[in-house]
Amino acid sequence: MNNNLIQEVRNALDEWLDAFNNNDIEALMAVYDPEIMYANSAKPVEIGIPTVKEGFINSFSIKPKVFFKEEQVIAVEGLGYVAGQFRIAGTSTEDSSEMSESGRVVVIFRKNDLGEWKLIFDMDNRPPDVTI
Repeated sequence: MNNNLIQEVRNALDEWLDAFNNNDIEALMAVYDPEIMYANSAKPVEIGIPTVKEGFINSFSIKPKVFFKEEQVIAVEGLGYVAGQFRIAGTSTEDSSEMSESGRVVVIFRKNDLGEWKLIFDMDNRPPDVTI
């Protein structure tokens, strides 16, 4: 296993986490590949940055923060995979109560022609064994 590639993929995920936690939609979309497929367990599959962006704009209304616990990283030339647990917390726009959900996520990054790691596939679910 190539530790440099693994670190590059972790760095790309850290960019995503920073952008999400700052609710910075443009920085977040900059991490995505134009061919992104986003499979969230709560809604139909979204394909392409414009569709994914619309969903995140809506979710940013609660000012969410994500907490992530890595479970596995695999990277080979041009492709990287990260799996882990997450918890997202935010504040309801209706009554200011705290909202949160937890689950497991798998993300796949692909290195583009410019040498940048871009998120190409993002899938999450809500299994009962998540502890974060």
